[in-house]
Amino acid sequence: MKHTQRAITPFEIKQVGIVVRDREKAMQQFSSLLGTGPFRLLDLDQPEAIVHGKRTHCGAKLAFAQAGPIEIELIEPVEGESTWSEFLRAKGEGVHHLGIWVPDINKELARFTEMGIGTLQSGEDEHVRFAYMDTEGIAGVVIELIQRK
Repeated sequence: MKHTQRAITPFEIKQVGIVVRDREKAMQQFSSLLGTGPFRLLDLDQPEAIVHGKRTHCGAKLAFAQAGPIEIELIEPVEGESTWSEFLRAKGEGVHHLGIWVPDINKELARFTEMGIGTLQSGEDEHVRFAYMDTEGIAGVVIELIQRK
């Protein structure tokens, strides 16, 4: 069978997002096991998040550290319903998503929508806009689109 694919700009995976129950404990474990760190901390409050198409309020304690060219993001859900809290309930701690930086998130959202792939959760903070795409059934993992502001 011949496989054809529409040409797209290849994106590099820049981030691995891991849902954890305890950010502090996870940072210690990653530092001890892999020498990862230092971590940059961010308490994310998302009063205008969109989760499964509905506006909601959710929050998480985040920690970021470089591991070579890949950014490790630890995510401890702390408030409201989110894909993070759903993941933690359903699967426990583990890899939640692979993040790719995109130059134009609206263009990529349109491309994913054209392929029949919906958005699980989206939001923004002062640094980035992001969208978690419903790719787990296709790719085995959620893909996060991230655009710097």
